Amino acid sequence: MKHFFISALILLGPSSCQISGLTSGYSHLSDAQKKRVITLEENIDDIHDFSKVYKVSLNQVKQYIETHDKVLLYDYTPFCHSTYCVSPAALVSQCKDKGINVLVISNIYDDIFKQKHTTFPMLMIDTKQFPTKWRAKYLDLFYSPLTGHTDKELNYANFHYFEKGKYVKSYKNSNDI
Repeated sequence: MKHFFISALILLGPSSCQISGLTSGYSHLSDAQKKRVITLEENIDDIHDFSKVYKVSLNQVKQYIETHDKVLLYDYTPFCHSTYCVSPAALVSQCKDKGINVLVISNIYDDIFKQKHTTFPMLMIDTKQFPTKWRAKYLDLFYSPLTGHTDKELNYANFHYFEKGKYVKSYKNSNDI
């Protein structure tokens, strides 16, 4: 009986749990939440409905960086509680005071709808543009062409700063920006 219970636990346990963080997490969203995820067809500047999440391409982000003087990309993980993870609303407010445009780009769907954002769009990497479902890989494929560095070379910094279309520096702590 003991062996039966252990075998059942080993076989059924993984099917009843959900591991967050390895992939985009889109499959974890409810049907109602999936309806609020939109593939952006126009420019990021054209977004006015902040109740949705917009999947953006690498080219759309490049275009935004090239058309604004100062841009900060926040590689946002919604469920992160590290001291290096900050509230997107607080970051947008802090940077606005410094004349910096912020793009909050989530790297995962898990918990993306927990925070309300009414003054800026919530963006998500359109993972279909990359030949992988693994989050660590699509993050590198997304940010490396923008910064010219791998995630590891940047010491896994979440904040990437650009001026006049050129990459300047990445930061781990938003207070250093």
